[in-house]
Parts: sequence; C-alpha cells; structure tokens
Amino acid sequence: MSGTRFTERLRLEPVDADRASDLWLVMGDDAVWPWYGGAKPAYAEIEQSARDMGDSWRRHGVHKWIAYERDSGEVVGRGGLSRTPVDDDWGQLYAFLPDEPWVRAVHGSERPCRAHADWLELGWAVRGKFRRQGYATEIGRAGLAYAFEVLKAKAVVSCTLRHNASSRAVMARLGLRYAGEIVSGGDPYAVSVTTAGPRPDRSRA
Repeated sequence: MSGTRFTERLRLEPVDADRASDLWLVMGDDAVWPWYGGAKPAYAEIEQSARDMGDSWRRHGVHKWIAYERDSGEVVGRGGLSRTPVDDDWGQLYAFLPDEPWVRAVHGSERPCRAHADWLELGWAVRGKFRRQGYATEIGRAGLAYAFEVLKAKAVVSCTLRHNASSRAVMARLGLRYAGEIVSGGDPYAVSVTTAGPRPDRSRA
C-alpha cells in the first residue's frame, strides 16, 4: 500500500486491518479515548475502524497513518488525513471555505462513503507517554505536505472540541487559522482551515 512517509523522528504507515493492534494502542490509551466518546472503545470497534481506514486508502487514496518512532519502532500515535463525508455535519464547514464549486465536488469513488474530492480533514492522536514532545505537530506537518503536494488538495480543515486547548495550539503552530465553530452530536467544535491558494476574504461578507 502506498502512502508511507518519513519525518525527522517518525515513520508514518497507512492504517489497515494488519495494524489494528497498533491502532488499539493509540485509541485505547487513557490520554486519547476520552476525546472520542463517552466510553473506552472495544477492541472489535478498533478492528473495524482499521479495516475501514484500509478501504479508504484503497478507494479514496488517503486516510490516517500509524506513527512509529524511527529509532525505537514504538507506536507514538495516529494521525494524518481523511476525506470528509458529504453530509449535514461536514456541510457546516462550507461557510468557512471559498464560495467555489470545488468545495461541493464529490470524489469519484462513493465507497466506503460519499466524500468531498478537493478538501480534507487533518487530525492527530498521541499516546500519553509521548505527549508534549512535538509529535502531534510533526504528524500534522506531514499531513499538510501530503495533502497539498501529493493529493493536490485545495484546502485542509481541522476540528476539535472547543475546550481542547492543546489541539488548538497545534493547529495554530501548523498555520491553520481559526475559522469558527460547528456543532456535532450536541458538542461545539472549533474549526481551523488552510487553503492551497489565497485565503478567502470574508471581511466584506
């Protein structure tokens, strides 16, 4: 499977069914899972997520990576890009993107989901023992490079719960600008955006 990347300290490998146990190390970590729901996920859920991510790599050409330390081989985290589904939740982000046709364009493969073609979501999750070492920023930079240099995306968005100050700080370090908020599942999410070209001027809106 293509998509492997290297950074100064990390080896980034596409998530698929064969990496379910490594994905579990991240998503089952006590520093990670509380940000993704009210209960720790079951291993079977993570196995299914790994299979779905592998399917997205094959059909959509992108999804998340597992990040390994290059020196030790230890699992550091999970992060990278995914194509955003065409649905009411993600449709809220149209207000933060340029008013151009590509924002609503749909990817050619409607499996594993109907997704936007030209803009992507960037995210990261780092195990507790590797926090505050700059790894989330390193994963994020690799994701931005992959989005704009390899996939030729026109925009990248990143969302986090409003009170997740550490993730919002990473977004700022990556050069993503705060754009506003959406509500998903009853929770407020802060949205940050970067585009490949000139950023839209909404001062006259």
